[in-house]
Amino acid sequence: MLYVLHVDESRKMNIALITARGGSKGLPRKNILSLGGKPLIAWTIQAALKSNEVDRVYVSTEDLEIANISRDWGAEVIPRPASLAEDTTSSEAVVEHAIAYFSEKNLAFETIVLLQPTSPLRTCQHIDNAFELYRAKKANLVLGVFEPAHTPLKAYIELDDGSITGLFTPSAPYTRRQDLPRAFQPNGSLYIFGIDCFLKDKQIPRDKVVPFVMSEQESADIDTLDDLLAVERTLRELTHD
Repeated sequence: MLYVLHVDESRKMNIALITARGGSKGLPRKNILSLGGKPLIAWTIQAALKSNEVDRVYVSTEDLEIANISRDWGAEVIPRPASLAEDTTSSEAVVEHAIAYFSEKNLAFETIVLLQPTSPLRTCQHIDNAFELYRAKKANLVLGVFEPAHTPLKAYIELDDGSITGLFTPSAPYTRRQDLPRAFQPNGSLYIFGIDCFLKDKQIPRDKVVPFVMSEQESADIDTLDDLLAVERTLRELTHD
């Protein structure tokens, strides 16, 4: 489907898209649980609103309470059908639905920064720096990552016969870390990509992917109560520093 936008082409927007469905098995209602005195999703909304690169901030949700809280904190809301809020719904299906919504509203936009509400330590400065990297590298995708303490390149995979071999190469598990390429773990905090790249294959770009490296602490992803409590402790420590 071709999305035709009918606004002045001289100024295309960067849009922040925050995906926040109501269902969550690991930590029920996690997107609106209190963290540091405000709903979890508010941290991401505020980071996007304070970004110098983001023109408008949208939350895609099927949940009325999340929608109301998101509006209270300054975001616009994309009403998402329940069929796109299942456990098996992909982020890409939600992005495609959002693009269709923007097209219906005649919004001209060039780039999306996809933000998950469970990454509260990702700041407006991270978003701005990631956009700078996106332009400097002429990337198709800038992806938030961290470098884990233990490289995954030394891991093994199981073969059909039950034996194991090195995930990267057969010799990688026996190779010094410093002699292996750097490896990164995606942290889910941000994905920056052009709309044209997305629409070409209806997916987040897989080539010309550039890492935006964050610390492991900044990469905190809240999925359990322990995660929430750990970030609460981190926020207290940062406040007292």
